[in-house]
Amino acid sequence: MNSNRDEIKNVLGKFEAGQMDRRSFVQSLGLLGVSTFVANAVMESPLGATKAFAAIGGPEERSWALAKEAAAKATKKTLTVLIPTGSIGNMTPYVDRWKNELGIQLVFIEEPDEVVHTKGMQEAVAKTGSYDVMMPTAMSYPDWIESGVIYDLTDWVKQYDPELFNPEWGVVFPASHHAQLYNGRVAGLLCDGDQITVLCRDDHLKNPDKMKAFADKHGYPLGIPKTWTEYFNLAQFMHDPANKFFGCLEYRSRYYVKWMFMQRLVSKGRLYFDQDVNPTFNTDEGVAALEDMLALNPYLHPDAFSFTWSSNYNAFGRGEGFMNIVWPSGFKYSKAPSTGPATTGKIAATVMPADKLKDGSLLYAGMFCWGYGYAVSKYSANPELAYAYAQWMTSPTISMDAIPYLGGYSDPYRANQMLAPTQRMVDTYSPDYLKTLYNNMVNTVPDFCLPGGFEYQDALDKEVHACMTGDKKPKQALDDAARAFDRITRRVGKEKVKTSWLALAKNLADPIKKASGADRWS
Repeated sequence: MNSNRDEIKNVLGKFEAGQMDRRSFVQSLGLLGVSTFVANAVMESPLGATKAFAAIGGPEERSWALAKEAAAKATKKTLTVLIPTGSIGNMTPYVDRWKNELGIQLVFIEEPDEVVHTKGMQEAVAKTGSYDVMMPTAMSYPDWIESGVIYDLTDWVKQYDPELFNPEWGVVFPASHHAQLYNGRVAGLLCDGDQITVLCRDDHLKNPDKMKAFADKHGYPLGIPKTWTEYFNLAQFMHDPANKFFGCLEYRSRYYVKWMFMQRLVSKGRLYFDQDVNPTFNTDEGVAALEDMLALNPYLHPDAFSFTWSSNYNAFGRGEGFMNIVWPSGFKYSKAPSTGPATTGKIAATVMPADKLKDGSLLYAGMFCWGYGYAVSKYSANPELAYAYAQWMTSPTISMDAIPYLGGYSDPYRANQMLAPTQRMVDTYSPDYLKTLYNNMVNTVPDFCLPGGFEYQDALDKEVHACMTGDKKPKQALDDAARAFDRITRRVGKEKVKTSWLALAKNLADPIKKASGADRWS
């Protein structure tokens, strides 16, 4: 921690009183040992300089102090980070500082995102120490903890306090728990706010002719969809294949299609399992979710069954459809003129649509799906240094600086990134979309962050896809997926899966717990 508190307080006070310009402020704090990243974040924060410094500077300072101590005694002067291909743009801006100030060379090993989990499991057997830090999705944590390949970070978190759960600048609940904890213990530090939201072409919503025609047809004003029924109506109404403009670009391709089903399922008040980890998606709600998806198929982009995230983003940015379900990076693509030539300045975003429950209430449930984080390898030669890197990169200040860089996957995940953003964050995402992300995240449900999670998700994905291609009827597809789930549960161990599932369900948003009955589970 910085020892010049009185002098720092004096500088903060002068800046707030207008007695110091921005350059002098940064320089003065730098002379007192405060990093440029902290100074910039404090300077731009709407909280005010004094409050912002007290609020968000600590996690970075504590991790940097640990990094200095660990680097000084390290015999190995490299830190090797296993990352998914395409994510490096958020990390490279900091390589020189680690080299110049700590004498530590950051080495990044890139692997396709679908391979990162496998590489971690292989390391559990080989124990090579090839990686110090690994960047998986939250679905990897259960299997990696159980296999002994990564550290439980809880004791480090208690000692160095990354302030993960602070309501003003911590990771937004429930992602704070679903995407970082395994059975109540900290397995990794989130660095990527992967959730899906709906994007619409705002210029079409404001078209007077379309506004009148839509209101005449449906009896309510044209606008962003609040419910899944409104979402369908929009896709159908805007679909214009003769002009190569399609109602929606929603995914139907393998690997992605499960998420389209999962968030519809939960918005109907049904979870993936009951409290005894019996599958519950092969029910009336699950069948209805698949039927809703089938009904939408005629109004999808013709490449929906082959889309990857990049081809989906590119098609939408070229102006080939009205509506899309995307991760926050998809909004960045659509907003940037280079990747969204047809959509720049023409996007209206909203939270995932709600479904109407039997009692007439609306239930909003989005997906926090994928979402990378940093884990520390058990076989690292410098585990404390590896942890320091993870906390430093995910601190409120460094992460606020890192996320807006292009060429990386990271998206907002801390509350201050969405509710008290810097100008760079605003310029990247826009004020309205940052608020949308926050409002959506508070009602998100997790991936299969369970032992055997990748097997569960693939089994469901396979059967949902079979239904979408017409190979299986909805009930048959879901029954087949349920049987596959039961086999996975038996092999992994029912009690192990149950313990993990109940820990996840405990931290669902209250409306989802109530609608699903999970609030009554013991």
